[in-house]
Amino acid sequence: MTVLAAPPLPVAAGVTGRSWGSRWGWSVATLAVVTLLVTGWGVGGSMSDYYASIALSMSKSWSNFFFGAMDPAGTVTLDKIPGSFWIPALFVRVFGFSPWAVIVPNALAASASVVVVCVTARHWAGPLAGLTAGAVVATTPILVAVARSNQPETFFVLALALTAWAATRALDRRSLGWLLLAGVFIAAGFHTYMLEAWAVWPALALAYLCTPQSRARRIWHLAVAGATSLALSLVWIVAVALVPASARPYIGSTLSNNPWEMVFGYNGLGRFGQVTADETAYRSFTPPFSGSPAALRLLNDALATQIGWMLPTALVAVAVLFVLRFRLPLTVFGTAWFVTFAAMFSAVAGMHQFYTAALAIPTALLIGTAFALARRRGVLWAQLALPATAAVTALCISIATPAATYSLVAAALQCAVAAVTAGLVLTERRRGRRMPVTAAAGVIALLLTPMVWAVVTMGTPNSTNPVAGGVAAQGVPGASGGFGAGRAPGGGPGGGAGTFGQAPSAGRDGRAAGGAGTGGIGRGNGMPVFGASSTAQLAWLEAHRDGTPYLAAAFGAQSAASLIIASDGQPVLPIGGFNGEDPVPTLAAFQQLIADGDLRYVLAGSAGALGSGGGAGGVGSGGDTGSTSAEIRAWVRENCTAMTDAAASGIYDCTP
Repeated sequence: MTVLAAPPLPVAAGVTGRSWGSRWGWSVATLAVVTLLVTGWGVGGSMSDYYASIALSMSKSWSNFFFGAMDPAGTVTLDKIPGSFWIPALFVRVFGFSPWAVIVPNALAASASVVVVCVTARHWAGPLAGLTAGAVVATTPILVAVARSNQPETFFVLALALTAWAATRALDRRSLGWLLLAGVFIAAGFHTYMLEAWAVWPALALAYLCTPQSRARRIWHLAVAGATSLALSLVWIVAVALVPASARPYIGSTLSNNPWEMVFGYNGLGRFGQVTADETAYRSFTPPFSGSPAALRLLNDALATQIGWMLPTALVAVAVLFVLRFRLPLTVFGTAWFVTFAAMFSAVAGMHQFYTAALAIPTALLIGTAFALARRRGVLWAQLALPATAAVTALCISIATPAATYSLVAAALQCAVAAVTAGLVLTERRRGRRMPVTAAAGVIALLLTPMVWAVVTMGTPNSTNPVAGGVAAQGVPGASGGFGAGRAPGGGPGGGAGTFGQAPSAGRDGRAAGGAGTGGIGRGNGMPVFGASSTAQLAWLEAHRDGTPYLAAAFGAQSAASLIIASDGQPVLPIGGFNGEDPVPTLAAFQQLIADGDLRYVLAGSAGALGSGGGAGGVGSGGDTGSTSAEIRAWVRENCTAMTDAAASGIYDCTP
C-alpha cells in the first residue's frame, strides 16, 4: 500500500493556550453558549416520565445508580446500560428532582460536543474548519431536539466527539497512547449506547492502517487498543453478570435476566429484526418512527428534515477531500465513519429519528474540513459546489414539507445566500485576495435552513420521541405524508406506540427497599405529571398506605413511572416492566408481597378496571396476554377489592 505522508500541520491548526484568548477562543465560546441556549432554554415543559423516573430512582441509592434501576425499590432495570443516566442521576441527587435536572445535563453534553468538534476540526484544517464543523453540529435539528429531552442519546454524541478528538491525534502522531484513549472513549460510548459505539472501530482501524509506519507496528497498536477497548466496554456487563440475581434488579427486556442478552440480543440483533418467530432467545424492539430500511432511508419523509440537510453536502465533501489529496488517514477515517453510520441507520429494522443524531459528528468533520481546505487552496469548483449542494438540498426538502412554510422561506433565502457566496468567490478570484465576508456567507449558505429548524425546535415539546421543527405527520411517523414526521400516539419510553411496560423483578428478595418514604406530589417543582384526579388518587394512597413498603403496584413501567415521579420517588412496583412481558414479579412473588404486608394497593390503570387483557400502559389495552402480568392481573381481579371512593377510582385493595 502506498501511504501518503502527512504534510506539516499549519500553525493555525494548533490549539495553544494563547489561541483560547484570541478571536478563535471567543468564537468557540460564543458557539458553545448559543448551543446551550438553544438546547437548554425553557426545557422542562415535557419529558419522558419513564426516563425521568429512572434518573430519580437511580439517585436513591448507589446500587440503583450502578444497575440503572427503573424504580426506587430496585426491582427492574431499564433496557440499556445506564451510562447515559449517570450524570442526570447525580444532578437529581445533588439538586433534587425537577425536569431541568434530568434535561439540562443533555444540553450541557450537546454544548460540550460542539466545543470538542471545533477543536478536532481545527486540528484537521485550521480555525475555519473548526468553526464550520462546530456550527454543523450545533445546527443539526435532531441533535437539538434530543438534547432538549431526557432521552439517552446526547451523551453518546459527546462520547463520539471525544473519540474523534483522540483518534485525530492518534492518526497524526501514529501514537499508541492516543489510540488507546480513542478506544477508551469508544468504550465510554458503549456504556451509553452499546453496540452502536463499536461501529466507529472499522473506520478508525482502516484509517490507522493508512498511517506511514511499519505494518507490524500498525497491527500491534490496533490489537492492543482494540482489546483494551473491548475489555473496558464489557466491564458493566461482566460485573452485573457476576452479581447473583437475588442481589440485584431484574435485567429489563430480557427473557433470562441476563445482561448479555439485553445488550447483544434485545439491543443488538433484535434491532435488526433478527429473532426467531417466538422470540425464544431474546426479544426484538424496532420503533416504527423512521420508515422501512432502504438505501435512501435517511432522506425519507421521517428523517430528511431531522438529519438529511447536510448528507448530500457531506458526500460532496468526501469527493473534495480525495480530489485535493487531503491527509489520507483523516480522509479515510471521516469517510468510513460517515458511510458506516449511514449504512447502519439505513439497514436497522426500526428506530427513532433521534438515533441519527450520531451522524452529526462525522458529517461536521467532513464538511468543515472540505470547506476550509477549498478556501485555503482557492479551489473554485469546491467553494461553489459545497454551498450550492446544501442550498439545493434545503430547497428540495422544504418543498416536500408543505406543513413548514418557514422552511421554504429559509431555503429560498439560503439559495440566495449561496448565489451571493458564488459571486463573492468569483470576485475574490478576479481580485486575487480573500475577503472574510466570503467565508461567513459560505457558512450561512451551508447551514441557514437547518439552523432555522434548530431554533424553531426550541418551541417544540419533546419527550418520548423528540423531533425537530415542530412538524408532526399524522399517525406513525414515516408511514406517509410530508417530511418532518413526529410522534406516534401513545409511544413508549423511547419506543414505539404502546410499548411501555417492561417488567420489574420482585426486587432482590421480592420486597421493596427503603421503607415507606416521605415526599408528596413533587410539590413546588412545576412538574407536569398528574392531573387533578390522579393527584387525588396519590393523596388517597399516601393517606391509606399504613406503613407498607410499597406505595402501590402498577401495570407497566409507564404507569409506575408517573406515580414514582409524582410521589417524589416512593417505591412503586412496576408489574411487567417496560413492555409488560418481563416475568417479574412472578405471580408467587407478587402473592408473597401481599401476604407479608409489603404491598396492599394495585392501580388498575387508565381504564379504571381490570379487564381480561391488558397492556403495558394500562389495563385492558392488550399486549401482555399469556404473560406474568396477565396472570397477576387475573389474580387481582379475582382476589382484590375495587375501591369505591371517588378519589380511589382505579385502585384495588389486596389486603389478605
